[in-house]
Amino acid sequence: MNWYTQLINELRSRQLQSVAILGHNSVDPDSIASTFAMAFILEHLQPKATIDILVDGVSPHTTRLMDFYNREYLTKTDKEYDLLIIVDVNVLIQLGKFKSLVEKHLEKDVIIIDHHTPSELSEKNALAFIDENKSSTAEIIAELIIELGLKPPKKLLTALLAGIIYDSRRFYHLNLSLLRTTGTLIELGGDYDLAVSLLQNPLEPPEKIARLKCASRLQLEKLNNWVIVWSRVGSYEGSAARGILDLGADVALVYTKRKKLTRLIVRATSNFYRETNINFGSDIMRPLGEHFHGDGGGHSTAAALTIEAEIPENELKNETFKLLRKCLK
Repeated sequence: MNWYTQLINELRSRQLQSVAILGHNSVDPDSIASTFAMAFILEHLQPKATIDILVDGVSPHTTRLMDFYNREYLTKTDKEYDLLIIVDVNVLIQLGKFKSLVEKHLEKDVIIIDHHTPSELSEKNALAFIDENKSSTAEIIAELIIELGLKPPKKLLTALLAGIIYDSRRFYHLNLSLLRTTGTLIELGGDYDLAVSLLQNPLEPPEKIARLKCASRLQLEKLNNWVIVWSRVGSYEGSAARGILDLGADVALVYTKRKKLTRLIVRATSNFYRETNINFGSDIMRPLGEHFHGDGGGHSTAAALTIEAEIPENELKNETFKLLRKCLK
């Protein structure tokens, strides 16, 4: 029995009165499209259940998609749920204000659906369905809809396309499975051009300034002929890291420190991963998370570390480069 069948059986067999679906904090297009799609699936498998979508913050790239789909959601809740479904994340810290809610339901009342490197949370949870070979969680849930033979509304099909396009970086990595799934979504009525337009938000001045500040603070190191850049910024760290790659770096590491919180974001080129086989999610961010008592994970070329403490920049940088040098040997 494949895991799609296992998940469908799990969702069908339960007697559910109330379900909450949530993604990571500051939801991106993949995360929110996945929550919308899981709500649609549950409306068919559990028609008597009340379904809440929980959202802790919206990223700038997601606003137009949420306005387009126009589904109600909650930013806080004090309800008790029969089941929580977490999509596009398997790290507790990245659940933001809903972290404590998830901790209350762990082990029997939580299902995780994700495409990131498994973490301690997902490995301890028997109902974690993770496929790192998928471009996005939206791709996983689109395949689940296809497996069920459901016919989603065109708006949902378009939202799923937007999630796939966003997290695959406009199909920067493409395989036959992703191509087939995308083609099926379009055949069912998804509007590819509209999905692309929902993601085309011009950079607002704060994001432009963050990118420029990050570039002005960069520290460059050469390891085995790879150009590795370290920098820091107060916000928009993911966007800033992508900007540094556009400038020519092979790897961009961006440090952010806020009150009682430290973040490290990495973006790397596909060529760096192919040549070195270093997976930043499992080889760098997860060990850093264990060392600093935080949560680290992600993908081979896009990953993050979150620590609920203020770690000095030089301390985190030294530990990161120590790991990186070890992996490069």
